[in-house]
Amino acid sequence: MRTLLKRAFICGLVTAATLGPLTAAQAAERAEAGQRLYAPSALVLTIGQGEDVASSTPLRATTLTCAPTPGGTHPAPQRACAELRAAQGEFDKLGGDEQRPCIKIYDPVVVTAQGVWEGRRVDYTRTFPNSCVMQTESDSVFAF
Repeated sequence: MRTLLKRAFICGLVTAATLGPLTAAQAAERAEAGQRLYAPSALVLTIGQGEDVASSTPLRATTLTCAPTPGGTHPAPQRACAELRAAQGEFDKLGGDEQRPCIKIYDPVVVTAQGVWEGRRVDYTRTFPNSCVMQTESDSVFAF
């Protein structure tokens, strides 16, 4: 046991001597790097045919990652992330082409978004009367 403690002490001294204490510049650099960290933003988006999630038939699903860089399997992650940032992560605030005419046929489509947006949990569900209204009111976030 003493030999093990002696080795650990010597390793600690060698490490400290090799690395040395942090200089003020190194400490400031590490603090600045901590400020550049991003809160996670990763979502799973789905589209289903039906009036609610429980009874809908899943049609499509995709992933969308926005921080630190846009990505995932979404076909337009940069645009979708920009739209979500503009809406401050509030899916109900997404706006699309309000001038686009849509047919008045009721063929419900349900969308979901689950995951994390800028560090806070997201569990969003909305039913649209049809896919045209969904595309008109949700920008490109649910365009996949």
